[in-house]
Amino acid sequence: MRTSRERLDTFWATELGCAPAALHEGGLTVCLPAHRAGPRWMGWMVPVDCVRLGGASPDTGVLSLTPKLAQAYARQAQRLVSADSYLPPNGQALIRFMREHLPTAVPKVHHILFVNEAAFTPAPDVYPVGALRENDPHADWYRLHFDGPVFVARNEWGHIVSWAALKCKSDDVWELAVVTDAPYRGRGLARSVVTRATRAALDTGKLPIYLYDVSNTASARVAQALGYQFYGYELTCEYGRVTRR
Repeated sequence: MRTSRERLDTFWATELGCAPAALHEGGLTVCLPAHRAGPRWMGWMVPVDCVRLGGASPDTGVLSLTPKLAQAYARQAQRLVSADSYLPPNGQALIRFMREHLPTAVPKVHHILFVNEAAFTPAPDVYPVGALRENDPHADWYRLHFDGPVFVARNEWGHIVSWAALKCKSDDVWELAVVTDAPYRGRGLARSVVTRATRAALDTGKLPIYLYDVSNTASARVAQALGYQFYGYELTCEYGRVTRR
């Protein structure tokens, strides 16, 4: 049976267009997969994605680019001082490259965490938490952004004040997103809804991952309290979305 990290290696290797071994050794690997030129999950365009594992060899990571950026990157690479200047969590050279060639895109640096059944430490519900029903008045908004189950916490008036949603990124890996309204933060609501979403992913045999901005310490505390473990860093950007009519 594959370990959780082996499952994640397979997921990211497929997403980036490389061999799993490239994530662990060999310096900076640059890939130009054809799928990077088209829409990814739910139609989002992601022309650049760079991943560096926490336990990888020094200056090792994978940079996946749309083929349309191949020539621009080749010119930039001639001035490459070190692989570390492209790799997250710093990656300043790659951020400058994205801002120059994708001026409307916003670079994002994330921690990548995961949890499995053995490490999962669920938190109790603070407010009532339940799955969002498809006939809920808010369902259309959530379905515009997420393709997996959505779990919501409601206050005493029945208003949604915290939610966690699952992104079905692959047949094996699902990613969580979580939001809590500002007046309700610090009460444990995020842990409650993330617990429900994590449980839903694990019960269907998926490996849940949790990505958060490197500066978001509050989000880090939520994930770590539930047993999520560090896997690596991601530096990426989204560049619009292709929607089907």
